[in-house]
Amino acid sequence: MRPDIAFLENFASASCPAGFLTVDLPNRVAEPARKRWRGDETFASRFRRFCDYELMIRLPRFLMPLVAGCVITILQVLMAVALLAPEEPINERYSALVQHDSYWFMNIIDRGYQTIIPPIDHKVMEVSNVAFFPAYPAFAVLLRNVFNVSTGTALLITAQLAAWGFWTYFFLFCRRWKVAPSLQICGTLLILANPAAFFLVAAYSESLFL
Repeated sequence: MRPDIAFLENFASASCPAGFLTVDLPNRVAEPARKRWRGDETFASRFRRFCDYELMIRLPRFLMPLVAGCVITILQVLMAVALLAPEEPINERYSALVQHDSYWFMNIIDRGYQTIIPPIDHKVMEVSNVAFFPAYPAFAVLLRNVFNVSTGTALLITAQLAAWGFWTYFFLFCRRWKVAPSLQICGTLLILANPAAFFLVAAYSESLFL
């Protein structure tokens, strides 16, 4: 065999071994798909682990302020009901939390907003009732229609749910600011001792503003 032909055959066999086209080409074609599959699996598993971790970490942190806020709200309601006309039945004492401006909200729920032009310069419920924000009666009418309760009860439950939300955020902020438990208790007692705290669980819109 001529030397140049032998050299070319050796070079070809050394640079392109047998089976190169049948083995390497499918691997190269399948490699991007394999990488994509591994990438998708890694992202999904990481996302699932992240969600599980966040749920396990955040849920207990949120659960304690939520429970504490519920307990404080219930204590507020019990204290207000116990102090109102103790000789009356419990349901009448609870209904007694509907007072003064509560009737304006009841009027808005039953009749809607109404006024005259030009508006009058004094309060007459049956003539003009547009001096109150709509969020509180809107939530109350939704609650009344869903649970089929009276308008006064819907107003009370709406205000008390908003008070629960206020207390929950109070304890969440205390946790974020790393307030000592003793100071949290003192702050809670100071708020409860304020006479205006009564409006948080009565049929008023104050708790929604907090």
